[in-house]
This record gives sequence, structure tokens and C-alpha cells, in this order.
Amino acid sequence: MSSEPNISRLESRHLKFDSLMQFRIKHILLVASLYDSFVLEEDGQLSDLIYNEFLELNLTATPNIKRVSNAEEALQVLRVQDIDLVIVFKRVADIDVVDFGQSVKQIKPDVPVVLLVYNEQDRALMLRSERQTAVDHVFMWSGDVKIFLSIIKVIEDELNVDDDTRLIGVRVIVLVEDSVRFYSSYLPLLYKEIMQQTSALMDDSLNLSDRLLRMRARPKILLAHDFEEGWRILNKYRKYLLGLISDFRFPHEGRLDDEAGLRLVESIRRRLPDLPVVMQSSARSNDEVARENNAGFVCKQSRTLKRELRKYVKEYFGFGDFVFKLPDDTRITVASDFRSMEKCLAYVDAESLIYHASRNHFSNWLMARTEFDLAASLRPRKVSEFKDADSIRRYLIDTFKRFRHKKQQGVISDFSRRRFDLQSDFVRLGGGSLGGKGRGLAFINALLTRYDIHERFPEVNIGVPLSAILGTDVFDTFMDSNNLLTVALGDQPDEELVKQFLRADLPADITDDLLALLEIVDYPLAVRSSSMLEDSHIQPFAGIYDTHMLANNHADPQVRLRQLATAVKSIYASTFSRQAKHYQETVGNRIEEEKMAVIIQRAIGGNHGNYFYPTFAGVAQSYNYYSIDGVKPEDGVVYVALGLGRTIVEGMNCLRFCPGYPEKIPQFGTVEDILDNSQKDFFAIDMSDPDAFPQPDDDKGTTRCPVTLAEEHGTIFPLC
Repeated sequence: MSSEPNISRLESRHLKFDSLMQFRIKHILLVASLYDSFVLEEDGQLSDLIYNEFLELNLTATPNIKRVSNAEEALQVLRVQDIDLVIVFKRVADIDVVDFGQSVKQIKPDVPVVLLVYNEQDRALMLRSERQTAVDHVFMWSGDVKIFLSIIKVIEDELNVDDDTRLIGVRVIVLVEDSVRFYSSYLPLLYKEIMQQTSALMDDSLNLSDRLLRMRARPKILLAHDFEEGWRILNKYRKYLLGLISDFRFPHEGRLDDEAGLRLVESIRRRLPDLPVVMQSSARSNDEVARENNAGFVCKQSRTLKRELRKYVKEYFGFGDFVFKLPDDTRITVASDFRSMEKCLAYVDAESLIYHASRNHFSNWLMARTEFDLAASLRPRKVSEFKDADSIRRYLIDTFKRFRHKKQQGVISDFSRRRFDLQSDFVRLGGGSLGGKGRGLAFINALLTRYDIHERFPEVNIGVPLSAILGTDVFDTFMDSNNLLTVALGDQPDEELVKQFLRADLPADITDDLLALLEIVDYPLAVRSSSMLEDSHIQPFAGIYDTHMLANNHADPQVRLRQLATAVKSIYASTFSRQAKHYQETVGNRIEEEKMAVIIQRAIGGNHGNYFYPTFAGVAQSYNYYSIDGVKPEDGVVYVALGLGRTIVEGMNCLRFCPGYPEKIPQFGTVEDILDNSQKDFFAIDMSDPDAFPQPDDDKGTTRCPVTLAEEHGTIFPLC
């Protein structure tokens, strides 16, 4: 096995996503007449309006706008300031748009110039050949500020599409339309739909980082005005196409062609027969032609044009929920996320399953949700490869389940009452830090996934037990809302301190989250401290704070919730125990600066009669400071004991050996040594009384058992 990992294979998905959308429009130069400036001011500050639009769609990088009223001032600004985009109104009196655009390009050749016109006739003035070197886009201004958002995004998409498709396969929607009035109307609708789709996906994201990455990976929209430009874009990005929206009539070979759109659709369909297509036309008779070509159709003369287009985009391009249908368009059920998709696949009608699978609807839905890898794995599979609908059903369910689990491996997910299940390995409740112990566990969890340890040793189950961590923000809220800091920093006995903490209430939203967690988690739990300083390399805090073990086997979830809340609050109280305060003072820390996270972790082991415990627990160290008898310090050392690891942490008798030399056990050199150094007791969780609460005086939820009991259970032999 190579000691050097494959860097390209191990490159973080997040690093790739971080490289998306490298070009952002940050500074806009707006050239507008005094009247247009007045209108924009009267309707509200343009910057504020754009900011509100960005905020509504969860966009944060709001551009700055510099406004001028004539060409001379505009060119002067360009010479001295960083400008990413120039937008000029047609009504500026002293400006010949072609001359102005060419002047802009001479100063800054790479800055796009966009013209805002008031009607189709204004645009006709721009159709002479000079426009190609002067103006990059023409849009119609109807008084709706949303057009500015569309202008910004369409420019960004054009400049980012090459890198973003190459990096992770970001999807592309192509709009082919030569009417400035219609594409100026369509683009705000399409961008709003995409942003709302992406925003909805954020609710299904694992954490804040995942939410931001999804926003960056949204589909791009590319605008074409004629057949040649449309075909160039379609052919260049055919591997990444999410859908096509095309007019019937637009220029082809230099002249208007009533069937240019149909020819374009037929050409791309020969390469991509399942590509979702929506066609539009002013002639209602083209409806039948579109349907013959398996395309949606919207009539430009319809009073509900935008609503119909939005409906087709959601249905054909995979936005929104996945609607299971029969071939006759009868709706059966709806899947809104991965979990509901798995449930629907288990029972949905076989005819509907084959209908969607044969048309690549599942992969389209996944691509719209930025799940490119899974979509790419599904798309090549054909219905003909499976013997029947049940085979397709099993394949899809297994694929979705494996993907969902793999996606969550090595990731700290934000807890969601709607989304959480046992596929989640590591979840965070509340904000703030995970604490020292939590960070360490999260790091190990990430390493196991990144280095594919599961695949290297398939016969061994290696992993971090399912963990839910209350972040340090929960601790801060608990302390503040219950006014506990003065009490915590006082000198009262630990018993009185714990009583006051137990009388306090956890935040209501965290209590609801814990109840939702316990409705799924029905196994014994280890509730562990994870302070900010815990597991520090320089100042270790092992044994300073509490750990509580819970049987978690009461029939009433509310009782289990009270037990868990008691354990959490007891750990919070241990942050300010006399032992903790003394240790903090000894190492030179301020106790009031300490913060506590809490790990709620699956206890590892098995049920044996009325007891729950692992066959053995242990600690492994890579360096052995007390090596003897030819064993090198770098060979390491392992401490193992029957039952829970508390035996080792508290320094009781256990088995100590070097993994490279397991036969060398010097502490068992003589019969007397064996009698003195052998483990005689072990710790377990008592499962016999579901009503038992973890109290400070009952060994933190554990009970001490003689090793003879383990002999009865048949668990003693691996260590004997």
C-alpha cells in the first residue's frame, strides 16, 4: 500500500466547489439620463432594490453601482475605477451607443457593455454590424428592477460557464430567442425559478458549507439569438445540458426562418434524445408540432405565458418536487427530497416507475438538485438492462440509499428534524464550536472517509459511532437565559451547583430537537463532555468533566428526554466543578472563558442479560514512553479492558501490550503478578431499570460488575 495518498483522488469536493463562480460582477457603471436617474430614485434606491432582490433569493454578493449621466463622465470613471459591467440607457442624449461602446472597449476591452432600450424599435437601431464590437447585450427596460439581476447573472454565467462545467459538471439551460421583449421577460422568471429551486435545496443541505456550495453550483443560463449561436452553445455544452427553451422563428443563415427552432430541436435530439425541451411561438398551431417532437409548448399570445413557462420549466427540467405520474399524466405521488424519494420508490406503480426511468427523469431531477455524480451514474443505465420493474425499483432504492449515506460520511451535518435518520453519522445541534473532543472525533470521521478506510478493510467495521453534538452556542444560551454565570463562578459545593443547573431549562428548540433525535435513536447512549480546551495537546483535560451513560430504553420518549436533558445539564455543571476550577487555575486559564459542547454518542457494545457493554474497549498510543524488553518506543502501546473504557481512563487493572509484540506481557511475569495486575471488575450500563436517572452519585449511569459475570455471558474469552 502506497504511503502517499492520491492527491487528485483525495481532493475535497468543497475545494472544487470553492473554485466555482470565479468571476463576479462587483462594480457596475450605470449611464442614465437625469430623468431615468430620477425615476430610479423615485422608485427607491436602485442599490437597495437590487440588494432586496438578492436578499430575497439568498444571494449575498450585492454589486456596487456608480451612476453617471453622460458619456464623458462615464469614460473618465472607467479610466480611474475598477468596473466589471457598463449598463447604458438608450435615452442618454449625448451618447451614440455604438461610438460609446467602442470607446469603452478601447479603455477596458474585457468589460461587457449592456444597452437598455424601451421598445423593439430601439433595438432595431442596434442591428448594424458595429454592434458586435460595441454592445454585448441589449435588454428592454420596463421599469422592473428584476431585469438588473438578470443582466448581472447572464453576464456572470457567460464568463463562468467554461470553468464551472469543466470542474464539476454544472448544468446549462439554453434560451434561444431573438425578441428583446420576450427574453427580457423570460430571464427574470428563469433566474427567479433557479434561485428559488436552489434556496429550497438548502433546506435539504447537510450544513452551511453545503448550502453555499449548492448556490454556487446552480444551473447556468446561456442566451442565443439565432440558429448558429444556439447550435454552437448546444453542441459545446451538450454533456451538461439541463434543458432547452427555444422559439420557433428566429434568424438562420442570415434571414428569419419560421422553422429554425424546429430544426435546432431536431438537430440536438439526434444527439440527446431525452433532452427536456420547451418551445414557444406566437402561432398556436405550433402546439401540435411541439408535442410531436416530445416538447412542451407555450403560446406567446397567452395571457398566462409566464405562468405556463414556469410550469413547464419545473416539470421538464426537474425543478421542485419529483411528481410520479402514469403515462396518461395521472399524478400518483410526490417526492420532495431523498428520503421521500426512497419511500415513494418502494411502492409506486410499476408503470409509473418504468415511464420515468425510460425518460431519464430521475437523473434530470438529480442534476437540477446539483447532485451531478449520482445523476451521471444513473443516466447511462437503460430500462432494457433490467428484467422487470421490481429490479429497477431495487436498483434505484439501493442507489439512492447508498448515495445518501456516502454523502453524509465524513461530514458534520446540521440536525434537521425532517431529514435526520440513522444514515447520518455526525450531526450538529445549535451553532458554535464542537469543542476539543468533538473536533477530534469529527476529524477522524472525515479522515476515515477521505482515505477510504472502509474500502481498504471491508471485513472490519471501522468508524466513529453515530454522534450528535450540541454546539457551544447552546451552552451560552443555556447559561444566559437561566442567569447561571454568577452561580457557576461562585464557591458553593458541587452538589448545590448541580441542583441549580438541573432546575434550569434547556433552550426550547434544542429540547424539540433532542426529542426528535430520541424518536429515532433507541440504543444506549454515551453523553460526553467536549469543552473548548478538552483533548488539548498541551493541557489535557481528560477526566476533568463528566460523562454519563444512558440505557435509553424507557417506553416513553418524554422520560428518555428528561434523562438525556439531566445528563446534558450535569455536564454543563461539571464545567464549573471545584475540580475543574482548580485545574483551570493551575494551567493558567480563566474559567469564565471556558465553553462546553456535549457529544451524544451511540454506546458501542451488546446486550448481555440486564447489562450492556462491549467485549473490550481500549486506548492505542503511537508512542510508548515505557517500552521494555527490546520493544521500541515508536512501536506504540495498547491498553484494553473488558467492558466500558472507564476501566482504562481511571487507571484500573487492564491488559497492556505492544501491537507488534503481543506475546510480550511483562506485567504478567509471575503468578503473583497475574493475581495483582489482572482485571477483576468491569463497567457496564445497567439496563434493568428504565426509570433510572443518571445522578451525580450513581457512577454516571454505569455499574461495576465482577468478571465472573462476563464468564456467564461468554464475553470474557477474547481477553483471557
